[in-house]
Amino acid sequence: MCAQTLRIPYEEILVAQPDTSIVPNSGPTVASRTAMIVGKLVERASESLCATLVASGHLAHDYTPRDFKEAAIGFLREHGELVAHARYEAPGNIFWDDDQYKGDAYPTYAWAVYVAEVTVDTLTYSAEVKEFHALQEVGKVIHPVLAKGQIEGGVAQGIGYALYEKCVWQDGRMANNQMTNYIMPTSADLPAIHVHFEETPSIHGPQGAKGIGELPMDGPAPAILNAIEHATGIAFTEIPLLPEDIFERMTQTPESGSEDLEPAVDRDTRVEVPA
Repeated sequence: MCAQTLRIPYEEILVAQPDTSIVPNSGPTVASRTAMIVGKLVERASESLCATLVASGHLAHDYTPRDFKEAAIGFLREHGELVAHARYEAPGNIFWDDDQYKGDAYPTYAWAVYVAEVTVDTLTYSAEVKEFHALQEVGKVIHPVLAKGQIEGGVAQGIGYALYEKCVWQDGRMANNQMTNYIMPTSADLPAIHVHFEETPSIHGPQGAKGIGELPMDGPAPAILNAIEHATGIAFTEIPLLPEDIFERMTQTPESGSEDLEPAVDRDTRVEVPA
């Protein structure tokens, strides 16, 4: 963010080692908060530094990386070290009442659409995600490779959340706390995950970026359950949806007091339904 703001090579930027003994407490360093708040501070500080060099006469508005380096050396020789500061300021049009829990908690939101292609086996009563598409509107993609990986990892977790990972609690303890009895998807259990980005820059984030990390934990499970409902005609409302859960609902009969819940389609029917 600093390199692009100053229009100089990435390799010319040195990141100082963080030291909590000399910086004030500014809350947690987590996920999208860091990208938006800290990233915006880095962007603003970089703009301030550049503006100082221009105002001092050492740097023209239209400059090359070499010009910037020479201007920085010239400023250091004449005035000493150049330091730029930026402090977070809440957007003026955002108001939140923490006592009443009313108002606008966040200045902007990111959005996503998820499409799951699911196979339901009516012999084993297992559901499997065959293909997954994630469309992410995140303002501005800062690092394409890391952004794509973040979504892929989140979707993988979301699939586990929807179909595999069940916590069993006994006497206040997790009874299945080992990899042998807590089932989670491996790479062999995951489908092809296709990530698509849509960019609508926000004024509140660096270069227009919004949040990205939290989205893929919210959408996959509803999309998967919607697809299973489309395939079986049964509306499941709880996760993880294990084969025994599907078996119990699909084998219920009208005589048991339930409606006819015979599967609406044959084995291996594939559907695409967005969350």
